[in-house]
Amino acid sequence: MRGADWHASPLGPLAHWPQSLKTTLGILLHSKHPMLLLWGPQLLRFYNDAFLPSLGHEREPPPMGQPAAESWREIWPLVWPQIDEVMRHGKSSWSEDRLVPISRNGRVEDVYWSYGPSPVFDEAGAIAGTLIVCTETTERVLADRRQRALHLVVEATVGCADALEVIRQAGRVLEEAKADIPFSVIYAGQAGDAPALKVHASGLDEACGQQVDAAVWRALRTPAEVREGKSARPLAARGVDVDLPEESGLPSRSMYVVSATGGTDRKGDAIAFGLSPKLPFDNAYRSFLEQFATNLGLALVRVQAARLRASAHNERDKLLLQAPVAAAVLAGPAHVFQLANKPFCDVLGRHDVAGRPYLEAFPEQAGSALVLAMDTVYASGRRHITGETPVRLARRDGAAPEDCYFRFHLEPVRNSLGRVFGMMVIAVDITEQVRARQVLEHTDRERARMLAELESASRAKDEFLAMLGHELRNPLSPIVMALQLMRLRGDTGTNREQAIIQRQVDHLIRLVDDLLDVSKITRGKVELRCEDLEIADVLAKAVEMASVLLEQRNHQLSIDVSRQGMPWRGDGVRLAQVVANLLTNAARYTPIGGHIALSAWRDASDVFISVTDNGIGIPADLLPRIFDLFVQGHRDADRAEGGLGIGLALVKNLVTLHGGTVDARSEGPGRGSTFTIRLPGTTAQDLGHATPADAPGNPLAAQVRAKRVLVVDDNRDAGDSLADVLRALGHSVCVATDPLDGLALAGEFEPQVAVLDIGLPGMDGYELAGRIRARLGAAGCRLIALTGYGQDHDRQRSLDAGFDAHLVKPADMVQLGRLLDGLAAS
Repeated sequence: MRGADWHASPLGPLAHWPQSLKTTLGILLHSKHPMLLLWGPQLLRFYNDAFLPSLGHEREPPPMGQPAAESWREIWPLVWPQIDEVMRHGKSSWSEDRLVPISRNGRVEDVYWSYGPSPVFDEAGAIAGTLIVCTETTERVLADRRQRALHLVVEATVGCADALEVIRQAGRVLEEAKADIPFSVIYAGQAGDAPALKVHASGLDEACGQQVDAAVWRALRTPAEVREGKSARPLAARGVDVDLPEESGLPSRSMYVVSATGGTDRKGDAIAFGLSPKLPFDNAYRSFLEQFATNLGLALVRVQAARLRASAHNERDKLLLQAPVAAAVLAGPAHVFQLANKPFCDVLGRHDVAGRPYLEAFPEQAGSALVLAMDTVYASGRRHITGETPVRLARRDGAAPEDCYFRFHLEPVRNSLGRVFGMMVIAVDITEQVRARQVLEHTDRERARMLAELESASRAKDEFLAMLGHELRNPLSPIVMALQLMRLRGDTGTNREQAIIQRQVDHLIRLVDDLLDVSKITRGKVELRCEDLEIADVLAKAVEMASVLLEQRNHQLSIDVSRQGMPWRGDGVRLAQVVANLLTNAARYTPIGGHIALSAWRDASDVFISVTDNGIGIPADLLPRIFDLFVQGHRDADRAEGGLGIGLALVKNLVTLHGGTVDARSEGPGRGSTFTIRLPGTTAQDLGHATPADAPGNPLAAQVRAKRVLVVDDNRDAGDSLADVLRALGHSVCVATDPLDGLALAGEFEPQVAVLDIGLPGMDGYELAGRIRARLGAAGCRLIALTGYGQDHDRQRSLDAGFDAHLVKPADMVQLGRLLDGLAAS
């Protein structure tokens, strides 16, 4: 990264990069998990060291900062829709084991991934890039797919009675394994110098089959044997790689020829496997093909063993010694080695086992699952095939023991009287596949850990937002109380200043409420409180909420709403919040003195509400994202009192909760905009005869009955200012900033109502409420919780603690006045 020349790149010198990009790259470059970052409109590609092996460029890594669409031409049509969803809508996603071929190692390879793109935001809160956390799962997907094929060939051939049926069943499995084996040919060697017989072909036409036969024939003979016309020789255990003509029309340009069958005097038994051009021919691929041939050979050996069981022991021994699979014969309860062929000695790392009991040859396996299985087979006379069996072996002289993994086939061997005298053991080495799976399992555990950390971070974010709301509301409380007190005292000399403070406080309260509303909506915690309403009453409340900003900017508001005839059932508070948000946005983004229109109508089934302005309009490229979280239009200097970019997201979510829709239209910049809400309507017959609600009075101006009120708040300004307002309203008030002082005052003052802060030092408001009730009696004092926390679970906790009411700072004095009257009267 530091060595690259960034001056010529679209990003420019490192010093000019945005901090959000630097921070994200810092996380990416230090992570041990593969990650990609696509940044900016050109989606410039960055990656970390952990991603290098997946690119196949360990020695010469591709340059950073290249446009992804150019550097990944082969996969871009596959991944672009997900990237586009992130960049346009901020929509994260997750894909498991998805096939996304990429160019690496000189070819376009089939590569499988588990990955999830998610948005990265810049300093202004806009989506600036896509972060992709990914895990290449190719090894596991291929291992699982190949393991299924190996299991199928065993399952398909286990009950076959003759060699031709074994080969036919194996051919059926090969037909289903085209992703790893594009074509295959099985050859059966014949006695003497007769050429090998082709017994099965898959994935080839006649012309291609002849080319493969010629290439296999050359592979099975030395150059001298080819010149002399001699027959094929037996293959080595690991097989040979064979290249095919480039213009042959074959589905593959290379193949791997493996010894397939065993026999007494047969030569040329082999399988030619076509190699997939989309996969690297690595050890795992090679091992899979060899194990497939081994399983086929095992089935053929088993068939031949069944037919030759009555033959002399030397014929049986010769068969096993020539078998390409790892095989041994053990006799007696001590499992003494009668013979062990070379493949068996090679895979277990012992060449001196003949005549020795099994535990003498392998003392480290005492008590192992394999020894217990051999004891069971000898005692019961029943065949046993083990699952994945760990065996601790030192495969080379002087090497430390290591965990190896096998599948063992234990076949009881009987004498002429039918009694078990020993068993045939066939070992299939699956160590490489198990280790590859273990690596993938470890990766999966790491991914699960990362997901848990992300969930924890999301919970921490929600807790932070709740704390932020609390900390912002606490200082607002004394400000609001001071304003109320100034008005009650008739202080007219500072009316202008009071109006300014009130507007800014209302703006800050609205921002806090919107922020917490968004948090609740994203967590599915918003519950609607539905009632029967007239749309006109709801819209009147919305206009009242937005009126201060409309008057401040000298806008002309026209309203076309029928006073009656549009009944509706829903949450009137939330709908008023929705329409007030639209009116406030229209006021902000319309030049001073502009025109805003609010209208409502209904058709046969639905109710429609429209807000239209002649303001700055909405660019066409912003319209599809206008309701996304933190998306904002251009803000001029005279709209410095803008929001956080969450108002329209709230509008959409709240309308959706009501079963409705909202859309935005604009003819472009400077042409104004229109927002239209559609809500499921309700007929008058559905609602019955609704009675209009009485207009609210002004409790602060009404006569009140004096109460004894105790205020406990550790914020002295908040407590004193609230007390001053209550005294101005005619109440008798005592104030305490310490909960213990408040408890003592409760005994002396005997308040009728106590207003208690929750977050008190030493003793929280819940405990203080309980002690006051215990001291004054159940009906001696009514309790009101006053706190900066206002979420549903906070209100429920206050109710559970015995509070009669829960108010959120800054307190609404109208609501508090009604509570004082109502609680004292009750």
